Amino acid sequence: MMSDVTQTSIRLGAAQGAKPHFVHVYTVIRIKVAVDAAGHRAAMEAADAVLFGDRHAVRLNPAHPAVIDADFVEEVTEYLVDEAADPTFALSRSYGPDYAPRRACDERRAA
Repeated sequence: MMSDVTQTSIRLGAAQGAKPHFVHVYTVIRIKVAVDAAGHRAAMEAADAVLFGDRHAVRLNPAHPAVIDADFVEEVTEYLVDEAADPTFALSRSYGPDYAPRRACDERRAA
């Protein structure tokens, strides 16, 4: 008897000669975290403490039968820091995974 995973794989891969594969898709998700901090760097560090502390603050739950597992990879690619009292986002800044400021889009094109 075939497993549910194999049956789902066969249904999804209806082509002649198709065989089951396990594909690990590494994707980026945005998680908005509310923290109190004296500045942007402290805010990023506080958000990291919430997300990557002793237990994960976010759960990924598979909703399709072909999705066998979903897990948090603990890799940050970018930060965007918004100051809560800034409704126009004039003080918002982007930072790299090392907390270093990112250049504005216009500056990148000009370089």
